[in-house]
Amino acid sequence: MTTVTKMLLALCATFLLLVGGCKKTVEGQEKAWTANVSQVQALSAQYPGFKPALEARLGAAQGIYDSASELTGDAQIDKLSEANRTLTAGFVSDLRSLDKKMKDLREKRVEAAARAGDESSRLGAELAAEDAQKALDRAESLLKDGAKDEASATAVLRKIHGDLDTALSAVDKVLAADAAKKSEQAAAEEAKTAAEAKAAADAEAKVAPWKCEFCDSQNPQDQTSCPSCGAARP
Repeated sequence: MTTVTKMLLALCATFLLLVGGCKKTVEGQEKAWTANVSQVQALSAQYPGFKPALEARLGAAQGIYDSASELTGDAQIDKLSEANRTLTAGFVSDLRSLDKKMKDLREKRVEAAARAGDESSRLGAELAAEDAQKALDRAESLLKDGAKDEASATAVLRKIHGDLDTALSAVDKVLAADAAKKSEQAAAEEAKTAAEAKAAADAEAKVAPWKCEFCDSQNPQDQTSCPSCGAARP
């Protein structure tokens, strides 16, 4: 068996192992279902205003999940996968990701205010922080009101995510601008330090003694010839 053939067989074996490792199973889909149901129930407790819409979604997905018990093999796996997708898609996914996005915005608005350097940076940070807080307040209000059905929930969450994304973008721009400004200031300080060091070196060179090329004597800077051997200063 040639080396190339061995390599091809090894690659094929690796591919088959990866494909087999990623293959969906009934057990895996049922575990995912249990976890997803728990998450939806937790969302209902966290956002009671969305409970009707979440319960309706759970009911629809439950029907698909129950129908999987009548199937076997890949058909059963596909049906369980469909139940999981149905349960978590759309507004449920948007609602699930909302808490982290709001937390990120709160942290970034504080960071922007803390890192702001000069007056213009502080002003930009204050405006971005104010807009961010308004977006968070609107989000809290809309979440409290909730939604009675999936269509309303989708519209409300699209509005909330849009407001938060806009606020996050504004805060990110403030942070980026402040970082760029500080980088420019650091570069200017570095250039200034280098210029001062060169000036000091040049000034020192003007008064430093010079060494005779013939007898190696050290002579004062203003001496034009070596007193020891009479050689001219180079």
